[in-house]
Amino acid sequence: MNRRVKEGTYKGKKFNAICHFFGYQARGSLPSKFDCDYAYVLGHVCYHILAAGLNGYMATITNLRNPVNKWRCGAAPITAMMTVRRWSQNPGTASIGKPAIHPATVDLKGKAYELLRQNATKFLLDDIYRNPGPLQFDGPGADSKAVTLCVEDQDYMGRIKKLQEYLDKIRTIVKPGCSQEVLKAALSVMASVTEVLSVMSSSPINGQSSL
Repeated sequence: MNRRVKEGTYKGKKFNAICHFFGYQARGSLPSKFDCDYAYVLGHVCYHILAAGLNGYMATITNLRNPVNKWRCGAAPITAMMTVRRWSQNPGTASIGKPAIHPATVDLKGKAYELLRQNATKFLLDDIYRNPGPLQFDGPGADSKAVTLCVEDQDYMGRIKKLQEYLDKIRTIVKPGCSQEVLKAALSVMASVTEVLSVMSSSPINGQSSL
């Protein structure tokens, strides 16, 4: 830097070195093919979010256990993932609301945890490797994915689409001209579902009130 200043090739501001700890980056392994595809698609979704003029949205990808061409891309508002955590400084004082993200806890009844519980002894005593060599970007092992992605059913947008199909089917059945019995059954069921969903969406989660 001093040499460039003397030669006149550098005319910028004074350079000050800043130390930074890169321990986590240095210990991290190379990204797998899935990691690369996932990051690339997230960036592509972010481009469409910006192009649409949206703000406060997070890029989402579901159906990850299937090939890339079957992934479902979308954008979710950050506020939809938040609640208001209530707390007070002193007993008897009015509580103050503070936005917070919904906690993501381990599902002890989920398929991934059940698989871990069933194979806990094998994992302790046996050598179980899904990919015994280095990361592969081509060939038979290139498309290997985490077990949690393969056993869990996290196709959120797929479920939304399935729900929409059910609602469309109800519209074709319950319409002017249907019998009184069909109309009565539909009203009873929909009233119950609406009541249950209203309670679930408005009830506090882990002591937090929803927005």
